[in-house]
This record gives sequence, C-alpha cells and structure tokens, in this order.
Amino acid sequence: MGNETMKILPLAAAVSAALMAGQAVAVDFHGYLRSGIGSSGSGGDQVPMQAQGAASKYRLGNETETYGELKFGQELYNEDGKRFYLDTNMAFSIDQANDWEATDPAFREAFVIGDNLIESLPGASIWAGKRFYRRHDVHMIDFYYWNTSAPGGGIENINLGGAKMSFAWLRNTQDTGGNSEIGNEWSEASSFTGNNLDLRFSDIQLGNFGALELGINYAKYSDTDDNKLHGDFAKDGFLLTAEHTLPVMNGFNKLVLQYASDAMAGNGFSGSLMGFGNQEGMTDGSTISKTNSGNAWRIIDHGAIELSSNWEMMYVMLYEKTDLDDKGYGTDNRDWWSIGIRPMYKWSNTMSTLLELGYDDVSWKKSAISADPTREDNSLTKVTLAQQWQAGPSIWARPALRAFATYGKNSDIEINDGNKDEVTFGLQMEAWW
Repeated sequence: MGNETMKILPLAAAVSAALMAGQAVAVDFHGYLRSGIGSSGSGGDQVPMQAQGAASKYRLGNETETYGELKFGQELYNEDGKRFYLDTNMAFSIDQANDWEATDPAFREAFVIGDNLIESLPGASIWAGKRFYRRHDVHMIDFYYWNTSAPGGGIENINLGGAKMSFAWLRNTQDTGGNSEIGNEWSEASSFTGNNLDLRFSDIQLGNFGALELGINYAKYSDTDDNKLHGDFAKDGFLLTAEHTLPVMNGFNKLVLQYASDAMAGNGFSGSLMGFGNQEGMTDGSTISKTNSGNAWRIIDHGAIELSSNWEMMYVMLYEKTDLDDKGYGTDNRDWWSIGIRPMYKWSNTMSTLLELGYDDVSWKKSAISADPTREDNSLTKVTLAQQWQAGPSIWARPALRAFATYGKNSDIEINDGNKDEVTFGLQMEAWW
C-alpha cells in the first residue's frame, strides 16, 4: 500500500463519517467552480486577452485557469428568533494544464454571523471573522469595484426607517513586495497593516426610481516602531461610493459613482489600501522622495435585461481615471475606458447561444511611461461566440457547459507569439450553487 493511499484513507473515513452524520447535522454546501480546455490558433495553450492597464477583462471564452470556491456552512443555533450561523470558504486556482496540479488552497472566509441578537435592533446582525464583505461587481468582466473583504467584524442591516445602516472594522496586512525603501528613513519593512472603517447606507428606497446605496470607507496604515512609512508616503485615504439600482425590463440597471483619495487610490481601487508600488529606489542606492497622494474616480453603468422571451443581455460601460501626485514617477496614472455587451439567444430552456463584444482603451500619463517604459497606450477589441447548455432559461442559470471561439486584437501590444491579434477556442464549464 503506497504512502498516498495511506494518506487518503483517513480522509475518506472522515468524509464518510460526515456523510453518515448528515441526518443529525445539516451542513450547507455552496460554491463556485470553472474549468475547461482551450487552445490558441497560433499553437499552444489558450492565452487570456486583456488590455495593459485595464483592471479586468471580458471573461466569456477568455478564462484560462481552473478556479473554485468551496463553502461549507451550518446553522449552530436558532431559538426565539435569534440565530447563529457559521460560514467558511476554501478557494483555489490552478493553470488547468495537467492531470495533477498541486495547489495550496486559500482560507478566504471563516466567520460567524448572529441575527436578531440585540433586542433594540430587530433585524440587525452582528458578525466577526474573515468574510467576503458586501461585495459589488460587474459579472461579465469579473470586476469587483467595491470590495473590502478582510478579517473583521461589525453590525449590519440596522433599520433606520427607509434605509439600513451597516458598519464594519476590517483589517488587511499588505506585503511590501520586497521593497526595502518603504519605511522610516528607508529602513527595512516587510509589511504594513491597514485598518479600514466601512460605513454604508443601503436599501434607500426611491419609489418608482429604484433604490440607492451610499458608502464611505476610511483606511489608514498602522505604524509600529519597526514599521513606519516614509514621511512623504500617504498613510490614509478614503473611498466614496454611490450606487443606484433600477429594476428595468425584468432585470436591473446599476449606475455607480466612486471617488478615492491618497492611499485608497490606485490601479483597480476598490475600497482597500493601495499604492506601495509608487515608492522606488534608484540603482545607485539613493532614493526618490515620492508620495502616493492624489485621487482616482470612476463611473460605471452595468446591468442585465430581458429584451424579449428569447433574448437577454448583459452590458457594461466604464470610465476610470487615476491621477496620483507622484512627482513624475508614478506607474498607475492612466485613463481606462471599457464598453461591452453580451446578448444571449435562448433556443430552449437548456440551450442558448451567446455573443460577447468587449472593448478596452487605456491611455497612460507621460509620467507613468517615463517611470516604466513598458507602459504603452493600447486598446483591445475582443469578440466571443459561445454555444451553451445551461440549467434553465435565465442568463444567470448555472451550471453551464460551453463551446467557444474568441478573437482578440490589440492596437499596440502583442498578445501571443509576437502577434497583436489571436484566436482561441475551447470548452468550459461554470457552476455556482
């Protein structure tokens, strides 16, 4: 009996015991998974196509990894309207290149939430632990524009009459990436801890005009005697978010406005601290006195609508501008435009055809190009045609099995093997439950 078999047997026994105990203890199993096979027209593996400087890519027929999230949860207590629930999430990502691909899963969530525990605040919940905290995203480009997920705790859904309030304290420790120039008088510092205060007002009802959610995130790096940020480095910043949701055409439209300052600004800013990449040292050992102060803002309009009994469509329009006061050496300063649609024609409740058209355009500031000559103004056009079989007639129905072909063309930067355009094709599954 091999060592691998010896290792597997105890695990199998534990799983079997858990299954046999299922009648006594109900465990909720949720998750997300995607995987498949793909190739490039010029030969070799499927390559992802994304504009340089864009914080996301159009994902249909353009995902080249196996990614999964396995969530196990259980209600631990429910009596007299008071409830405790435990939730966990193990995530993994591999290249989908071989039969055996070792990976270290990430423990992304582990928290307990308690409902109706405060008599004077019926309907409110308190929680603590690691959590995906009230995330907002554009699904078709897999872009989380408001995402403060981290270890933390707080209280949410306090009924204010016409709105709900939520408040959380979240905390992330950020690796400096080996940048020893970050620190008090340029001393060694391996990481910094940032505290994030998250205040939101949701479910603000506007009658026939939909609903509004408002939020402010304030975050600050936590200095210690050994880890102190350089005096010119912004230690804090904030993010303001306003999101309007309007039910329309048996779907929804969301209009989002966001503004970030200083340490909260950066490429792909989403409410967490950003900006270590703006501190640099010179090759001769000297340093550049730099800052990460400045601002960034974006506007997004996205949604999913039903055009007819046979047609549905997702869409997104986005503009983002980053302008950090980095004294001419920043690498994040750019303008990013994105526009795309994904119409779906339903042949039956379980078969459909999808077409995704996406366009990204990135213009770098001269200071960013000076700091990093590899930065180039570029635009990417991406088209995917997919034949799909899915578990239901909705554009959100999953699991789904797809056969796809994708064409992408970049205006200035090569995509694969020296070519600025590429064709990829393959098969993919995607599921959530």
